[in-house]
Amino acid sequence: MGTVLKAYTISFKGLKLGKHSFDFEVNNDFFSEFPEGEIREGALNAKVKMNKQENLLEFDIVIKGEVKVTCDRCLEQFFLPVQYKGFLLAKITSEEMEDEADIMYLTEDDHEINLARYLYESIHLSLPIKRYHGLNGTSIDDCDQEMLKYIHFEEEQEVEVDPRWEALKKLLDNNN
Repeated sequence: MGTVLKAYTISFKGLKLGKHSFDFEVNNDFFSEFPEGEIREGALNAKVKMNKQENLLEFDIVIKGEVKVTCDRCLEQFFLPVQYKGFLLAKITSEEMEDEADIMYLTEDDHEINLARYLYESIHLSLPIKRYHGLNGTSIDDCDQEMLKYIHFEEEQEVEVDPRWEALKKLLDNNN
């Protein structure tokens, strides 16, 4: 793990039982540690509320900020506001177990937990499938107008309907 990602570590061993709060800044240095990802730039804040129990850590995580993505319409890069709310459990067990979707397993010898991978994946999950100017408060006017000239929007055309379907539709309408 790179030294940048160590900043996303919480040492829980010495903390009292109960609630604790942490703030993490997620920036370009963070994203550079994940070369396989599509996000290269961003400025986000992750607010983590941890409830420490005897053999369980509960995390309420809220991530807000913006990341640089490519517009699906004009192919220009732009900053898209994103937000994520999630809940993560970390169970402390006597044996090593494989992590699950929202459950991490720690051994009794572990004294800290690193949230970098979870934050990274959560930010990606917060991205909409389609990304374009005009989404999440961005301006559609920022789309590259030159590029938009090359996009052909299909106008609605009268579609010829098979006459058999029309006959069936009339039957249905008559029965209602």
